[in-house]
This record gives sequence, structure tokens and C-alpha cells, in this order.
Amino acid sequence: MRVTGCEILRLRLPFRSAFRHAAAERSASDMILVVLEDDGGRRGFGEILARSYVTGETNEEIFAVGAPELGALVVGQRFERQAALLAFLRAELEGERWQPALFGGFEAALINLFEQSVSWDLTEILGTRRKTTPGNCFTIGLEPSEDRYRQRAREARLAGATVVKVKVGGEGDARRLGVLNECWKGAMPLRLDANGGLTVEQAGALLDACSALPIESLEQPLAATDPDLLAKLRQLYGRSGVPLVADESVCRVSDARRWAGMGAYQFFNIRVGKCGGLLACSMIMGVARSSGIRLVGGSMVGESAVLRHASELLLLHSDDLPYVEGLRQNRSLLAFEPVEVVVHGETTVFRLREEAWEQCFVGCRRIDSAFVPSFESGRHA
Repeated sequence: MRVTGCEILRLRLPFRSAFRHAAAERSASDMILVVLEDDGGRRGFGEILARSYVTGETNEEIFAVGAPELGALVVGQRFERQAALLAFLRAELEGERWQPALFGGFEAALINLFEQSVSWDLTEILGTRRKTTPGNCFTIGLEPSEDRYRQRAREARLAGATVVKVKVGGEGDARRLGVLNECWKGAMPLRLDANGGLTVEQAGALLDACSALPIESLEQPLAATDPDLLAKLRQLYGRSGVPLVADESVCRVSDARRWAGMGAYQFFNIRVGKCGGLLACSMIMGVARSSGIRLVGGSMVGESAVLRHASELLLLHSDDLPYVEGLRQNRSLLAFEPVEVVVHGETTVFRLREEAWEQCFVGCRRIDSAFVPSFESGRHA
């Protein structure tokens, strides 16, 4: 397989309803599709959802600079065997030249292209298929009223949730969590997620106030950039005993290696969209397993079918990943799905819907050769 072309499509996908947490509020998903072509006319798809407060990336920078540069590297590459493609991906990951969300999108497109051209054995990256049934984690954002929390509680129950992740970081968190707990009569495990929006004092006070609730964990209580993060996390865990989950703190394999064994985080949140793709997720999970750190799976709010597919594959091959939070919700969150999925046996083929050009198209860049990117701001011909 030889990569002969690259399209970088920027799309804006409206939500059916807004979603808010401590770090951001959005009513649409600003995303980038990477479409690679090979010498047989096949097209491989990848998806980039940049979140500046997670990996430091922005879609503007990726679309203008990062994706054209990585596309120029990929176009012209030839991969006849899976081992050659894996060697290329591992070398680029270890070099950390590329930001995680950007690289993960290109990795997905390369794998999708390769599986159509040759074949792809996912067990070489992720291991054998899981033998256990995964759970269902429902995510609730910061809502404007207690009635809305009661509504979300009903939705979680109807969705068959086995655990609920609740965003925190606003005034009255303990009261709202109490409302949710009453709706489920204390039977629903709760995972709290602060998106780095609390101080160590606020986090401790919140956990004290919720000590009677079935709290399973607190995710990213403090900002990942806090210079005293290690000491504060140890202080918080020592005070409360509630397991702490690293999300924004672990976006690269090097992040996982740095935090492993420090006794600060008891869980790593693994998200394909922020960790650099399936191979990077596998490597981070390996670091966690060897260090006794447990795992939870996450998704990016507003994922389309391409990134959801990667999240589903990760869950399908990871018995110690209890669920991928919000995975089912993303299907209903988007008001329009730009990509349709066709599965032929073990091979997945994506197609961009024709309506996407009218409903959500923002811009397009094409890599016509290994070194010549071009830009198109109107409808793609």
C-alpha cells in the first residue's frame, strides 16, 4: 500500500443540546476529518477532536499547520506489511514530534486504509477480544437546575447505566449530587469529574460533604499544570481515600511513565482522541498495568462515527477497561452524523455523506504531493 493523497476536512457538527463542564461549554463539535488515499483508490478515515484544555491543541492550529505537515510526511509512504506500519507509528510516537489528537487522527486513517488494502490484525496492538460484558457509563454535565439533574437521572436509568460520571466544579455540587443520589435511591455508583477546576481545599471539602454518597472516584480534581500537583494529589488522597483519576494529566505515553509509581493517581482515563490513537492507548495501558494503576475508558464529547469506532475497538479488546464513558450518548448528541459506516467482515469502510458539504463543511486542505499542500475554503469538487 502506498499513500498517494491526503484531504483534511474541517467540519462543525451541531449538538441537539449544549454540554457544559468546568473547563468549557459547547453546542457543537468543531472537528477535523483526515482522509488518506492509496494507489488503489481506497480511502482511510481518521478523526481529530482538539481540546486546548486537554492536550494544548487547537483545531485552528491543526488545520493550518499540524495536519498539513503530518500529511506531507505520510503522503508517499509505502507499507506492504503490518509490521512496517507499526514500526513507523511507534517511531513517531516515541519521538513526540506530533501532538496527541493530531497524531491519533492520522494513525486511525492509516490503519483504516491499510485494513482495506491488505489486512489488519488488531490483536497485535490491543490483544485478544474481551470475554466479559462491558458496563455502561452515562455522563452528566453541569446543568442549570435541579429539575434538569432529575431529568438526566431518568435518562441514565433508561439508558441502562451501570455507573454515572458527573461533572463538578460549580457552586452547590454536593447538593446536586444529593439530588441525583435520591433519584437512584443510593444504588448508582458515581464518578466525579472536575476537569482540573478545583483547588485542593475545594476538592477536599466536596469529598467530605459527599462522604455518605457512593462515590467511586474523583477525576482530575486539580489543573494538570499545577506546579505542586504531586504533593496536592497525595494530600487529597491521604485525606479522603477516594481514588483519583488522571485525565488531562495523562495524554502521552511519557505522561503515563512519569506518573506511574508516584502514588498520586489510582486510575488512568484512556481516551483514543486525547492519547494519540490506539497504539498509544495500548502503550499507556501497559504502563498502568505494570504499575498497579487501574483503568477507565473515556470518549470525547461530540465524537462522530470515526472516532467512536476507534473507542469501540479499544473497549472490545480490553477486559480490564470496564466501559468507555459517554460512548452511547455521542450517537444521540450530534444533530447530524457526517460519516456513514459500512462493515465488510473485519474491514470497516467510512463514507462522507453528501449532505455534509451543505450542513457542516468549514474548509478543506489537500496534500497533492509529499511537499505541496493546497487550501480550499469552498465546497470540495
